[in-house]
Amino acid sequence: MARSEKKKVPQQALNRPNEKKVKIPQRKTALRVSWRFSTVDRKGPFAWPKGQKKELKILSKLYDFDCCKWQEIEGKNHHYLSQESLSKEALKRLKETQKDDQVENLFSFHLNGKERIVAVRYLNVANLLWYDPNHQVSPSTKRHT
Repeated sequence: MARSEKKKVPQQALNRPNEKKVKIPQRKTALRVSWRFSTVDRKGPFAWPKGQKKELKILSKLYDFDCCKWQEIEGKNHHYLSQESLSKEALKRLKETQKDDQVENLFSFHLNGKERIVAVRYLNVANLLWYDPNHQVSPSTKRHT
């Protein structure tokens, strides 16, 4: 190739966004679940009920999960949340708390009825985030859920 000739660069290589999105591998399901409480959101519409009777009920449920592996937990009632399924309120709160880059790792734990716990899952660790008593983080169109 002569020095005066310029190398052709594909257009898609020139139009890349400046930010890189890193997808963290999440499917290590053979590991036992582990909880991180330092990550709970103590304000906002889905604030953790610290010091309330409800918190003891939640801890009791998490204790039941504590001996389980992720492959035993993940399923119909306990699952990842898609960004499309999140309410405007949840998306807004993620942005306010600067956790909107972790939206792909949001995981919902069903407690009972409409009650849910939402966590940011990283490998075997559930970084607890929200208490959702009325299923408003990711509203369902199904009845009684």
